[in-house]
Amino acid sequence: MLALVYKSAWDVALEERPVPEITRDNQVLVRIRATGVCGTDLGIVSGKYHAVPSVILGHESAGEVIDVGSAVTTLQPGDRVVIDPTYYCGQCDMCRTGRQNHCTHKSVTETGVSADGTFTDYYVTEDRFLYKLKGHVSYEEATLTEPLSCMLTGINQIHLLPNFRTVILGAGPIGILYSYALASKGVTGCLVDISEERLAIAGSIAPDRWEVHSSFENAIESLSPATQQVDMIVDTTGVVGTQVLSQLASGGYLMLVGLRDGNTSFNPKEVVDRSLKIIGSIDSLGTFATAHYMIEQGIIPAKKIITHSFPLEDYEEAFRTLGCDIQGRTLQASSHAIKVVLQSSGSSF
Repeated sequence: MLALVYKSAWDVALEERPVPEITRDNQVLVRIRATGVCGTDLGIVSGKYHAVPSVILGHESAGEVIDVGSAVTTLQPGDRVVIDPTYYCGQCDMCRTGRQNHCTHKSVTETGVSADGTFTDYYVTEDRFLYKLKGHVSYEEATLTEPLSCMLTGINQIHLLPNFRTVILGAGPIGILYSYALASKGVTGCLVDISEERLAIAGSIAPDRWEVHSSFENAIESLSPATQQVDMIVDTTGVVGTQVLSQLASGGYLMLVGLRDGNTSFNPKEVVDRSLKIIGSIDSLGTFATAHYMIEQGIIPAKKIITHSFPLEDYEEAFRTLGCDIQGRTLQASSHAIKVVLQSSGSSF
């Protein structure tokens, strides 16, 4: 089978790999049909995020069941499924204390990072990580389930009120999914991006009553002209950090979800005195089924959010569309795309 393999920073290539085999009775062999390109993939390729050399990249996937282990009773060949890639053992200290997204075994089981992922033709996983797709949900649309579940995990850490004045920094796929996840809770707010081109796209697909702005200051002014403070800021960029704490109202939340290295500082006295909350969130924790439901019910306009689709063989063009030029070894923010999906090559089993 064909697979997109990471070797080192800026060194990725399509390789022939053997089709994985079912080795346990609770496993399922899935024919991958579509996989979304995540910011983590761009980080790995550009050397900004660590991955194990020779690993197959990719983790936002949907496909078709090809074969099942002897103990699998809920799935059968031909079923269309979406894959929850966040493996957890259920037995380690992290799992037993409700932190499955930080399972102790993550260093060797993280799909597309420390364990083989889904930018390929076939993938083996356990039946508990598969969810059936209804006929009206395309494989491409289903690829948004995993990133949406990560947004819902972040929101679950907040004592959220529908009247929270909210600013989301970054109008890419994560920012837009956060806006829809928050809108489903009754929250309205503003999306901010420095790219006018991306804002134009975001403006056409943002939830009702959500605004788009080209500056953080304009968003604050729109939401709270009197106090110049808001209740929640979600930073998807990874470059803003705690410098926006002064714009948070007392008791407010700063949600950090951008995976970028950097240094920042804050005054602990201010955080204590004004009851501010700084929260980091990664991966999915008990929210995949809800994300699956929201995609299925059309609460998320998945077709609009997916702006580009490429065959797996054209991965370089797909990455370049997102601002990651593998040959030129450069990574810049893209203004031309929101969500990009790679379709599997179609090799036979």
